[in-house]
Order: sequence, then C-alpha cells, then structure tokens
Amino acid sequence: MRAASSIVAEANRGARWRHSLPAFLMFAILAIAPFPFGSVSPVAISALCGFAGLAIAGLALRPIALPAPLVFGAAVLVLIVAYSTVMLLQLVPRQPGDALIHPIWAEAGDLLGQQLAGSASIARSQPFFAVGAPLLTLMLFVGGYICGADDRLARRLIQTVAWAGGCYAMFAIGSFAIEPSMVLWEEKIAYTTSLTGTFTNRNAAAVYFGSISIIWLVIFFQRLESKRRRRSRHYRPSRDWSKLRRFGVPLIFFAVCLIAALLTSSRAGVACTVVGLLVAFVPAFRKTLARPSRKWLVLGGVVFAILMTYLVLDSGVGDRLQNEGLDDGGRRANGLLSLLLMISDFPWLGTGLGTFRWSFPAYRSGDASGWGVWDKAHNVLLEIATEGGVVLAALVLLAWVVTIYVLLQAVARNPRSPPLVRAALAVSTVAILHSFVDFSMQIPAYAITVAAVVGAGLAQALRPAEPLGHQVKVEVIAPPATPGDR
Repeated sequence: MRAASSIVAEANRGARWRHSLPAFLMFAILAIAPFPFGSVSPVAISALCGFAGLAIAGLALRPIALPAPLVFGAAVLVLIVAYSTVMLLQLVPRQPGDALIHPIWAEAGDLLGQQLAGSASIARSQPFFAVGAPLLTLMLFVGGYICGADDRLARRLIQTVAWAGGCYAMFAIGSFAIEPSMVLWEEKIAYTTSLTGTFTNRNAAAVYFGSISIIWLVIFFQRLESKRRRRSRHYRPSRDWSKLRRFGVPLIFFAVCLIAALLTSSRAGVACTVVGLLVAFVPAFRKTLARPSRKWLVLGGVVFAILMTYLVLDSGVGDRLQNEGLDDGGRRANGLLSLLLMISDFPWLGTGLGTFRWSFPAYRSGDASGWGVWDKAHNVLLEIATEGGVVLAALVLLAWVVTIYVLLQAVARNPRSPPLVRAALAVSTVAILHSFVDFSMQIPAYAITVAAVVGAGLAQALRPAEPLGHQVKVEVIAPPATPGDR
C-alpha cells in the first residue's frame, strides 16, 4: 500500500510540475519583457514569440474548462486570418499595372529606367518581419485567457505583473535619481529630464507604471473586502504585523508606481492613469457600502483628485502643460490629419505592415511637430489602418469594443466581481485612451502586459456565476422535559 501511494504521489507531483512549467514560462515573459528597453528589438520579439508559443501549447494541454471556448476561439482565428491575409497580399510580387501595386514601384522604375516587380507594400518582406509584435500580443492575450479560467493561475498572473512592475518602478526611481541621463547601460538620446525606467520613451513608461499602480490599488481593495467578510463571520483578528504586511505593501507599491508615472512628465500618460484609477476606485465600493459610507467615499475621491492635481502641477507634467499646452500647439493634430490622408489613398491594404516610418514622410504636413522622429503614429488604430487597411483596423476595433463591453457588463452586473475583472477594465481604459494620442501600445512590453491582464479578466468575466446556496432555516428545538422539571 505504501509503495502504491508513493507512486501515486510522485505521479501527481510530476503532473503538477508539467502543468506549472508553461504557466511559469508565461509569467517569466511578463516579468522580463520590460527589462531590455521594452523588448522593441526584432531579436527580443522573436525570442518572446517562441517562448510564448511553448507556454500556450503547454497551457492548452491542461484540463481547464475555458469559458465560451468556441466564441473565443473563433474571434482569435478571425484576427489571425485577417493579419495573415493582409500580410500575404502585401508580400505577393506584382507586375506593373496591377491595381494593388503601390505607385512607388512605378516611380522607382522610371528613375532606374526599367520595370520593377513591386508589391502592395512599399518595402519588400517588411510585413513578414513586422507581424511579430501583433502576433506576440495576441499570444499573450490567449495565454492570459487560459490563465483566467483557473483561479490559482489568475491570482499568480496578477501577482506576477504587480510585483514585477513594482520592482521596475523602484529601479526606475533609483536610477533616475542617480543618473537621469542613462537608460540601463546606454545613454539617453532624449528625455534626459524625465523618468523612463527601462523604456526608451517616457510615454510607454508612464502608462506602464500607471497601469501597475492601478493593479496594486485593486489588490488593496480586494484585501479590504476580504477583511470585511471575515469580520462579518466573527473571525479572530490577525496580528498587527500581518495587517501591516497585508495592507501596507499594496499601498507602498501603489505610491511608488504612481510617483514613477508622475516623474515621466507624460501629460497623456498621467491623465489616462488618473482616469484608470477612478475606474478602479468607483466600482470597488459602489454597492457594498452603506449610504453614510458612500459620502465618505465621495469625499475621499475629491481629496484624491485635489491631491493628484497638485502632484501633476508640481511635477514635470505641470511644466510641460504650461510651456507646451495639451497638444504642442496643434502640431500633433496636424500629424493625425496626415494619417487620414494616407488612409484615403490606400484604404484596403495600406502601405505595408511595419512601413509607417518610410511612408509617412511623403504625407507629413508642414504644420506637424518638427521635434523628434515620427517612426510611429500617435494613434494605434490609425497606424493599423495606414499599414494594413481599414478592414484590419475595423476588426481590431471590434475586438476591443466587445472586450470592453463584456468587462463593463461584468462589473455592472456584479458589484463583487473578481478583482482581475476590475483591474482589466481599468488597465484597458488606460491603454485605449492613451492609444488615441500616443504610441505606447506599439511597445511590445506594455502591449503584452495589457493583453495578458485583459485576457485573464475577460475569462473571469465570462465564467458562469456561482449559484447562491439556498438559505437553510435552522429551528432550535428544546430538549424534552424530564420528570424533575415538572
């Protein structure tokens, strides 16, 4: 019997190890991705794609019941087919006179005095190399969805993202205080007066640290709620040190990440972070507090808004607002108008995935901002439309709209929705709002962080609600009277 039980225990340990390894690999991707300059290099993207593929393949073999598997699988398949179709149509060699060939090939042929076989893309093979970043984001979204179907993996995912982001925030503040002109081991080309952490751009650093601060705030609210439930059940109170560790650590990391976001001096990043914090703050106590407590909640929200306004105006963000305004004198808006002109010229296949840096100069308005290099559009959706066409951009937009709708419904329907659902709603709010005015979602490290959290939150939101147990009426029956009691 002992031998049989030991064999069974060893087999169970081996199965747990095999099942935990893919999740560990995915969590390692989320923790490591921000370190090498936001993983923007092709080598980093290729390596992360390989590891993400192994992690998802291993997670898919776990016996986890996914919520709405057919609908989710169909949606992911549509996006994969859409990107693959656009990429193939852009890569296919085309002869002069083809309606889908880009005019730049005819112009190049006239200059060289010979006919050139061109393509719908202005750069040969570039769409193939550029598809790695959206593929990586989609894979982490799928991996997050699989983890969200398992409560244990969901908790580990949000803890991994929170702890990794908190450590990066502490490192960013320390490195900025010691040597603000360096990013890791390289000297900064720009943003020498702004905190960038391990990123090369302050906008990506702002929304990354802002999103991590939101996650820590949600964790703090979740622990407050669990404490209130324990009190209602007359549990024995915990020790003071345990309380400090349980509630002090989330507040400390929340403050550290928020300070790091403020030190980036990113106007849009800080503004979107404040909106995301409000999205996480309001649903946490909207229906769980009594009316007098709601008054204190409103008062706390007003104090928080005043404090945030003071911190913003007293930081580099306030200096930028005073010197540059909200939109650099309208020059960024003029750049977005140039994007619309590009889309109108090539609405179906765009100019080629990953070719924005080469196609935009021909359309760049003289009124657009002359500072910096416009190698990315300051609007994610418009960049997808310029590079891949309006159909591809519409599918991506539809996916985001459906995801936000499901998260909103879950939070509105259940005031005690899982913390990961609330975190996903708030983090996606930050990402979507900021993607309309800047290019943070084109930075792979931030994009996969958002994708994993949103994917896990979506899975938690789609899970069927646990049925409430029937209330059992307990009737106290007095013991039978004895002769001596008469």
